[in-house]
Amino acid sequence: MLTAKDIREKRFEKASWGYRPEDIDEFLGQIEATLQEYENEREDSNHKITVLAEKVREYMKDEEAIKDALLGAQKEGRRIVAEACEKAEQITDKAKEEAAALIDETTRQHEALLERNHAEITREQDALAEARRLVAEFKRSLFDMYKSHLEMISALPEEGDNFPAAPPEEELPHPPAPAVQENADAFEARFGDLASEQVDLNK
Repeated sequence: MLTAKDIREKRFEKASWGYRPEDIDEFLGQIEATLQEYENEREDSNHKITVLAEKVREYMKDEEAIKDALLGAQKEGRRIVAEACEKAEQITDKAKEEAAALIDETTRQHEALLERNHAEITREQDALAEARRLVAEFKRSLFDMYKSHLEMISALPEEGDNFPAAPPEEELPHPPAPAVQENADAFEARFGDLASEQVDLNK
């Protein structure tokens, strides 16, 4: 392939009746200039191609880096999502366990309170029944005492009647005062504090 330098250094032998050397030199100069221009353009194009090729390689490297970054981001995203799901599941399970434990404890306390209330109600009912029984016995003893007193009063002679001889001491009727007193003492011992509290509340 001819270059501008080849044309510039080319020499011809002079002969008779040949072309004029001046015309040949002028034409060769034109060819040299044209080829030089082509060579310059080719070098410039080669340089541009080299620069473009370098940029393409850089772009390809950047593309690989971007792909790697995207893959890394996808992996990291999947890892974060997996960890978040796992943590959320752990939190949910823990909350369920704590809620179940709280419900069990609340139920146990409620049942224990119901049992205590039931036992207290039973004790109060038993105490009320005992109080009613003692009151009934006290009233019965009191009525018996009153009846005995009335019988004694009825047996007393009227004015002007002859008084009969006094019966032997062992035959005299005695009022059932001890029974009344016993029932009163039992009632006081059993419900004295309760009565005192009731009096204080009524003040």
